[in-house]
Amino acid sequence: MTRITLSLVVAFLLTGCAASDMAENAVIAPKTVTVAQAATDGPHFYWYTFRPNQPITLSERVFTPNQGQYQANYRWRSGKLFELYQQGQQRIDGSLIPFQLQLRFDSDGLAVFQRYQQGQTILPLTDAEITKLRRQAVGLATRVEQLSHRQQTWVQGHWQQQQFIPCQQHQAVEVVAQATAEKLSGQGYMAVSGQLQGQQLNVANILLQRKQQQCLVAPNLLEN
Repeated sequence: MTRITLSLVVAFLLTGCAASDMAENAVIAPKTVTVAQAATDGPHFYWYTFRPNQPITLSERVFTPNQGQYQANYRWRSGKLFELYQQGQQRIDGSLIPFQLQLRFDSDGLAVFQRYQQGQTILPLTDAEITKLRRQAVGLATRVEQLSHRQQTWVQGHWQQQQFIPCQQHQAVEVVAQATAEKLSGQGYMAVSGQLQGQQLNVANILLQRKQQQCLVAPNLLEN
């Protein structure tokens, strides 16, 4: 009788601790970070909202010189991937083809909805392809959180008359460029890795430079 009672007490305590951890995490205010990465295929820009060890939403914009560009939204529920939506261009047989891809999952991680459109054609996704996409999304959230820990921040703005005006401001700032960012010149839009501190922009590297480009915002492809 004593052993049974002790086991029940231990189980109750463990359950209570788990519930307490979930409740504590639920009251922690979500944190949103914006980070960027200069990958081999081009710059990647991320907007990520999360609690400790619990992704909530992730938005992504990618610019690749050869493969086109795309944007994506990912959404989690109770720490599990619930939905993803990707939209952009894919290079197929030498041509850039527009595509849309949407997946929705249940609490067990099984796809309950899929839609993949390539040009004007609707194509089915295999189980292996769906599993790969889900794993990539989960891995992406982990990587973005790691980038935020390494302070891979970015600043965007426009060059006007040899001055840099950040998107979040309406006045020029002093630019301090490292050796890798010596090509800070010209006119038009520019996104750089670095930090804006007061009226001084410390630039580590140029991520994206275009004559015609509006300030980037997080894509909003998913319905509420």
